[in-house]
Amino acid sequence: MNDRTTPNTPPSTSTTAEASEETRGRILEAASQRFTQFGYNKTTMAEIAKDCDMSAANLYRFFKNKLDIGANLANSCLGAELDLIKSIVQKKQRPASDRLHDVVLQILNYVHGLWANDPRMNEMVNAICEARMDIVDQYKLTQHDLIVELLEDGVKRGEFSIDDVPDTAGAIISAITAFSMPLLMPLYTYDTFEKRAKSVVRLLLTGLMKR
Repeated sequence: MNDRTTPNTPPSTSTTAEASEETRGRILEAASQRFTQFGYNKTTMAEIAKDCDMSAANLYRFFKNKLDIGANLANSCLGAELDLIKSIVQKKQRPASDRLHDVVLQILNYVHGLWANDPRMNEMVNAICEARMDIVDQYKLTQHDLIVELLEDGVKRGEFSIDDVPDTAGAIISAITAFSMPLLMPLYTYDTFEKRAKSVVRLLLTGLMKR
């Protein structure tokens, strides 16, 4: 019989990382709920920590400050939107014109559904845009690259006639900005936005289609 005891082994790095990510996710969820209920400006780190059953000191191990939490939430929302755009752009079995239509309408559907009924979350968006323009700039850059990919495919297929694809992509993004700005979502009903988005897409395609 072997009487030797098994030595205690420290948790693996992967296990520790998973636990850390789980805690971060719990903090972000608690913060999101509090921002929605009470507003970004009126929420404190101490309140978020209390909602997570942890000390404020422990909370600061995961996030530097409230802005850091808000930035992570904003990144998550913007990342999901970009993933949606990418999934549409890469369905290359479909005409580029149909994909451009779907990109604009799905952006509107996503942004309106997420922000129209959450004016307090718009408060967070405004704060993030003012303090972390790097997040907004990276989102715009990735969005532009995806639209460029779509337009280039349309040109390759013979659907579009475009002299300067990057410049045209920038013009398209400017034209559809109203459908992707959270701060504008409470101004109109979804039906009103959808009608305008479809009109803008028709106008864009009139200018893009090869004659």
